[in-house]
Amino acid sequence: MGRRPKFSTDDLLDAALQIALDEGPAAVTAAAVARSTGAPSGSVYHRFAESDEILARLWIRTIAEFQSGFVDALTDTDTVVAADAAIAYVFDWCGENPGKARLLLTFDERGIDRRAPHTVAAELRERNAAARAALEDWARRHFERPGPEEFDRAIYALVDLPYGAVRRHLPDGRPRQWLRDSVTATAREVISSTD
Repeated sequence: MGRRPKFSTDDLLDAALQIALDEGPAAVTAAAVARSTGAPSGSVYHRFAESDEILARLWIRTIAEFQSGFVDALTDTDTVVAADAAIAYVFDWCGENPGKARLLLTFDERGIDRRAPHTVAAELRERNAAARAALEDWARRHFERPGPEEFDRAIYALVDLPYGAVRRHLPDGRPRQWLRDSVTATAREVISSTD
């Protein structure tokens, strides 16, 4: 039986997150992660083929964590309650994880897709497709006859509005309660009947 590694993949990704926050994403290299953790360079290269993969894996781990709670919030059978919960989740998660939120706001799927090895980029697209499917499911349940406009409304209300609100307050602070209330009220208006 092999010896358990001294540094887990999560240990290395945690170090990469701190480097990205302190020095910027360009500073995330295998050598920097090795220095930060005290891990041998070979241990880092054993898990990540290149520095871009470290950053891509960190982003995927973070987006998976975020999306899990967001998707769960959307499953409430009362779609208005689900919308409110999803918006609250965005504000709460960003407030509790400001560093991770800053990382997510630094890149988007296209940026990671260009930098990451093919297999990592494919995993990212798969995860984002699952989140999009959850939004589509919510729109089908909420709107009487969902079409392209209704799906646009769902994206605007549940993604664009809270994203824009929290983005302005990171990295230096947390969104104020009035802003959360305003986003929730605006979102409710956006998802109200389109007839």
